[in-house]
Amino acid sequence: MKTISLLSAILFWSAISVSAQDARERKVRFDLQIAQSFGINDWSSIKFASDRLPGTSSSTDLRSTFNLYIIKRAAGLFVDMGVGIMPAPRNGLSDPAEQAAITMGVPYYTKEIMIEDGSRTASAHFKMTFGLFGRLSIAEKLSISPCFGIGVMSITAPTCKVVLKEHDSNMQYIARYQWFRQNEYSYSNDAALTFLAFRLRFAYPIAPKRNLLLGIDYTLFMDRADFSESYTNFFNNNIMRTINHDGNRLKMTGLSVGFSF
Repeated sequence: MKTISLLSAILFWSAISVSAQDARERKVRFDLQIAQSFGINDWSSIKFASDRLPGTSSSTDLRSTFNLYIIKRAAGLFVDMGVGIMPAPRNGLSDPAEQAAITMGVPYYTKEIMIEDGSRTASAHFKMTFGLFGRLSIAEKLSISPCFGIGVMSITAPTCKVVLKEHDSNMQYIARYQWFRQNEYSYSNDAALTFLAFRLRFAYPIAPKRNLLLGIDYTLFMDRADFSESYTNFFNNNIMRTINHDGNRLKMTGLSVGFSF
């Protein structure tokens, strides 16, 4: 029993010593960055679907990053949080009659708007990324850190429900348009889009424990901006047609600048 107690005490003391040593070896760094990204493609090949989503021409991101070295000055983990500001939709309240005409092959006009959740202004989106980074010295005062992470971005999905009337006819339809796999009974338009982040971060010391940062960013959204349209006979509620369109995987690339401390 005494032997077991002694062995347990030795193991316990060893664990404390290793933990203390690990704590001393770990390094923590904080980054503040501003990034400007530009869309390589659009949300969807369906013009109406893309027109009502935030503009992809650019995204201005403000983010703060917590970096934790797990291998001394060589590699570690990071987590960042911030906000991305995207331009207003190209036409956030575009008339759905044109899209209905393309789908149904008959000209319509919008008789009544039942639900209209769109936007004509720039929008802010919460972003969070978790990942790994490495560090390589490429000059006496210059290092490069490749980073790979998985992130999530919040977005408010538009919804549109209208009554369409066929030209030169008494036929009317209830048309409903939805994004990001919403359903008719959704109570919230909030969606979360996952993405992969690939970054190269260059660091140049400008003061003790402070670095100037310059980065190259590439973001690939894994969730597609899926779009659905359904048309129901206004008089008998029979569903005439429902079509689900797969969206694109949005890709963005850009530059970032900031400092670490």
